[in-house]
This record gives sequence, structure tokens and C-alpha cells, in this order.
Amino acid sequence: MKSRILTVTAFAMGLMALSWGAQAAALADIYDLSVQNDPEIATARADYQASKTTLAQRRSLLLPTISASVSTSKNTNTGPTQIVGTGGQTRVVTAESDRYSNQWGAQLSQPLFDLSRFFQWRQGKHIETRARYQFTADEQSLIFRVADNYFNILQAEDRVIAARAEREAVSRQLEQVQQRFDVGLVAITDVLDATASYDNATVNVIEAEGAQVVTFETLLRLTGQPYSEVVSLAKNFPVQIPEPRDEEAWVKAALEGNLQLKQAEASVNIAKQGLRASRSNHAPRINASISYGEGGSRSVNTIDGIDRGSGIDAGDSESLSGSLSATVPIFNGGSLWAQDKQARFQLESAQKTLDLTRRNIVEQTRNLYSALATDVARVKARARAIESNQSALDATQTGYEVGTRNIVDVLVAQQRLFAAQFSYAQARYQYIRDVLRLKQVVGRLSPDDIYELDRYISGTRITRSQQST
Repeated sequence: MKSRILTVTAFAMGLMALSWGAQAAALADIYDLSVQNDPEIATARADYQASKTTLAQRRSLLLPTISASVSTSKNTNTGPTQIVGTGGQTRVVTAESDRYSNQWGAQLSQPLFDLSRFFQWRQGKHIETRARYQFTADEQSLIFRVADNYFNILQAEDRVIAARAEREAVSRQLEQVQQRFDVGLVAITDVLDATASYDNATVNVIEAEGAQVVTFETLLRLTGQPYSEVVSLAKNFPVQIPEPRDEEAWVKAALEGNLQLKQAEASVNIAKQGLRASRSNHAPRINASISYGEGGSRSVNTIDGIDRGSGIDAGDSESLSGSLSATVPIFNGGSLWAQDKQARFQLESAQKTLDLTRRNIVEQTRNLYSALATDVARVKARARAIESNQSALDATQTGYEVGTRNIVDVLVAQQRLFAAQFSYAQARYQYIRDVLRLKQVVGRLSPDDIYELDRYISGTRITRSQQST
């Protein structure tokens, strides 16, 4: 019986563990749901699809148009008519004449020469290209937002852990100081200092827990689903400068692949085609058209509402015509001149924006590459700082026990250790963000980067929202 109870208990604990693990989301899980449910990427996708229709609209200006028309009409004429009967007598009667007409026709028109429409079509191709680059940039922005929000949660959890550890350590010190004060080994000032530190540590825990709860709300915005648990980053995550370890190589890659720069280049091409289209408004336009139509009419006469059988059939008619027309704008109040001037300034603006974007991209790439070198050094330094602060705390505690240090020295040493531990975790997350930013600047950020990071999302520690605890 005891064996069965143990078996059932173990099974129940196993189910609880599976359920607990299933609720905790990893980085790849959040990203996959965000691709489907994030409102920002959904808006960007719709905008891209709308922009793609621009090219079809511009192409239609060069294609033939076919129209058809059908009409039917009835005309009625009514009036008194005198009729001379037998015996020379006359009488007035009402005569009515109805005329029925039916017509239909079709027309085909084809622009043969229209430079303005041609350049508008070429402009539409560049508009679609710019929209594609914009959507790709939005996709990369989603990748970074998912990672940034995810590591914000982990960073907030590390702050909670550091704050709780500090409070726990201060609490133990407060107990020890109180015991020593009770036996007369320390002064009341040590108790007051320890109490004040404990109160401050408690406030830090409350603030850290509140900030951690807020970070989970970003996952709801990204995925449309609430989360209360995520998986933490493994301790063996490698921190190193990404390949190639050459700043100029990254700058060159950014100038070739940066999506913001590609959009600026597409905007220049759009402005160039717009200027050509505007100048082409002065050129003649040649159009050809073919029309075909059929029609017929019939009339019916009645006297006093009696059909006299005097209908007249006018017969059917058929027509076929073709035309070739040329239009040359001569003067339109200066509108075309103003459009040319506007297009020239738009092109100049696009070229200046391209130059500014290129300079900004070079600056951002250099700054991010330098930041990564700093991040790598910072992570290593933070790791060493934890070891040195731990040694300093041990020495300070030993000194306090033999009477060469006071309680304030111990509390300060503890705070430095906890701050070093949190700074180490924060430095790792900053390194990850800077790596993703650098890849985003050069246009190489992809879902594979998320899945690569997800390999180091370890299930050994689950970060749970403080609201659910």
C-alpha cells in the first residue's frame, strides 16, 4: 500500500513538472507566435500588399481599355387629329405615335505614345521595391523587439533575485547584530544601521518585483497571449566579438545591405522617374481607338387607343470607325512648369536624404562594433568583479567577527557583491542586444538568429511573473 502511494505521488509530481515546463515559453516560442499575432508586423504586411498594387495600377495606364454601352429609348407623341368621314362630316380623334430605339456599341482605346505614363510605370516598380525593403526592415525589427522584450524580462528577474538576496543577507546580519546587542557586544548604532539597511532592501525588492510584472505585459502585446513564465539564459552562453573581426568589413557590409539605405536609394529612383514623368507632360500624346455599334428603331401609331397597324420599321444600322489622335499641350496656366519645379526639389531632397542615411549607417556600424568590443571586455570584467567582491565580503565578515570591521562595512561589501552579480547579467543581455543591432544595421538579422539564441535558453531556471506567485 505504501509503495502504491509513493508511485501515485511520483506520478502526480511528474505531471506537475510537465505542466510547469509546458507553461514556460522559450524565445523561439515567443517569436513564432509574434510573427502570426503581432499587430505591428500585421500592419506592415498589409501596407506592403497595398503598395504592391501600385505597379499594377501604373501598368494599366499602358494597356488598352475596352468599354461597352447599351441604350434603349421610347418617344411618345400625342395630339388631336381631324378625320373627314363619309358624308363630309369631320371628327376629332386622339392620335398617338410611339417610337422605340435600341442601340449598343463597344470601343477599344490604346495609348500609342505617352512618355508620362511610361515613366509613371517605371516609378511604380521602384515604389514596389521600396515597399519590399520596408517590409523586410519591419520583419527584422520584429526579431529585435522580441529578443529585447524577452531579455528585459530576464534582466528584471535578475534584479529581483539580487534584491531578494540582498534583503536575505541583510536580514541575517540584522539577526546577528541583534543577538550581539542583547549580550552587550555591540552598540545600538549597529542595530539601527542594520535595520535601516533591511528597510531599504525591502523597498528594493518591492520595486524590482513590480517592474518585473510589467515586463511580462510586452509578451501579450507581441503574441496576443498572456504569459507568466519564460525560460532563462544558460550560463554557458558564449560572449565574443562576431566574425569577421574587422570594423571596415562590417561598414562595407552595412553600405551594401542596410535596408534603410536601400529604401533611400529606391526613393531617389522614384524621384528621378517622377521628374521624367513630369517633364514628359510637355510631350505629345498619341492614342488610337476603334468603335463598333449597332442600332435600330421602330414606330407604332394608334388612334383613340386602337392600333391601326401602321408601324414603321426603320431597320437596323451598323457602324465601324477608327481614329488616331495626337494631343500637344501648349499652355495650361503654368501648372506643368510648377510640377517640374516640384519634382526637381523632390529629387534633390531624396538625394540629400540618401547621403545623410549613408553617413548615419557608417556611424552606427562603427559605434556598434566598438560597443561590442566594450561589451565583451565588460562581461569578462564583471565576472572577475563577482569573484573579487565575494573575496572582499568574506574578508570583511571575518574582520567583523574579530572586531576589526563594523556592521556597516559588512553591509556595504554585500551590496557591492549583489550589484556585481546583477551587473554581470545585465552586461550579457546588453551584449546580445548589440549583436542583434549590428546584424540589423547590416541587413543580416534573420529568424535563424532567434533560433540560434534559443539554443542557449536553458530550462534549468524558470522566470515566473511575480503577479502569479
